[in-house]
Amino acid sequence: MKPLIAIYGPTHTGKTDLAKDLYSKLPSELISVDSVQIYKGFDIGSNKPEKKELQKYPHHLIDILEPNETFSVGDFKKRSIEILRKADNQSKLPIFVGGTMMYFYSLLEGLAELPERDDLIRAELICDMEALGLASLYERLKELDPEAAQVIHPHDSQRIIRAIEVCLISNDKFSKIQKYAVTENILKRKILTFAIIPQDRQQYKIELYERFKSMIKKGLVDEVRSIRDRFSKNLPALKAVGYKQCLDFLDGKINEEEFLTKAVNATYQLSKRQITWLNKLTTTSIFQKDESNKVIKIESFL
Repeated sequence: MKPLIAIYGPTHTGKTDLAKDLYSKLPSELISVDSVQIYKGFDIGSNKPEKKELQKYPHHLIDILEPNETFSVGDFKKRSIEILRKADNQSKLPIFVGGTMMYFYSLLEGLAELPERDDLIRAELICDMEALGLASLYERLKELDPEAAQVIHPHDSQRIIRAIEVCLISNDKFSKIQKYAVTENILKRKILTFAIIPQDRQQYKIELYERFKSMIKKGLVDEVRSIRDRFSKNLPALKAVGYKQCLDFLDGKINEEEFLTKAVNATYQLSKRQITWLNKLTTTSIFQKDESNKVIKIESFL
């Protein structure tokens, strides 16, 4: 089997460009690791490669779902394994590239370690329990994950809350995530992982500001309005950074300057969380955003 290459890290650091450079030099398959780019119509705000670019550099897992369809961590792992099998059959190098770090974690490290607690979700669940009773929460767990409900006692409030919390964070079943902790044989291969990070955070934030201004000029507001009007403003993908702030702008909650500022700040905070994920992943090498000769350096590991 060919090695698996993973390129990850914060947004706007040149991950896709690096993957394209590798694709141009090596027989390979590009696999997008982005929880928003999987949806049709979510183009500008997700910084999805344009159609001409995708024709030249085809990516798996882009534009595979309608906006109202669901896609979980488990779905990503299942699809990725299918793509790996096809790449192996064609003796191609699989290159995973993107910034959805939980997807990378599920693929490369397994999910024996469940998602970290979300204090906001947990607080809401506790309020629901106090207002409606534990039995109401247990019924909700049975709806979200019947298998988990079978093994959790109806009076075990701590485990009920944790199971529901994991379901809501991951958009998947608690019981299903636990099963994916086993590493599939197809992943027992040489794995090369490369992170790209910004070297100057102040300059990086300026670049994020200019990038988001460009997205607005390209028609981000019209994109979000169209998705909202055709489907619903409650779509999970519309809660993504940039889209959420744009919805608030369309709803009249904030003005355009606030929209821009809040979106940039949210993107910057996301980048910090993406960097924090590096502590959980085994990374072969970390590149600075503007570092030269990345392709040559990666080839030296092959």
